[in-house]
Amino acid sequence: MIKTEPNHIKELLKETPLKIRLDVLNQMFMIDLISELGYREDTMWKPEEQKILNKLCKHAHKLTRAQLKTIKEWEYDKKSK
Repeated sequence: MIKTEPNHIKELLKETPLKIRLDVLNQMFMIDLISELGYREDTMWKPEEQKILNKLCKHAHKLTRAQLKTIKEWEYDKKSK
């Protein structure tokens, strides 16, 4: 059983790489967005929708890579001043 105390969650988050955290955040945002815009019901994904879900995850991953690149460039620019 997974503990749900705040300290346990904090420890899990410390161990979770930024890339993974951003990937999950971006995927959930895209899925929520298409539901909120009315393009699909807010239900579990059906097997026949797997291609759509894969595309969403692929684009979320591209967004994550762009975000990480921007963060690295920002950190570099900050150090270069």
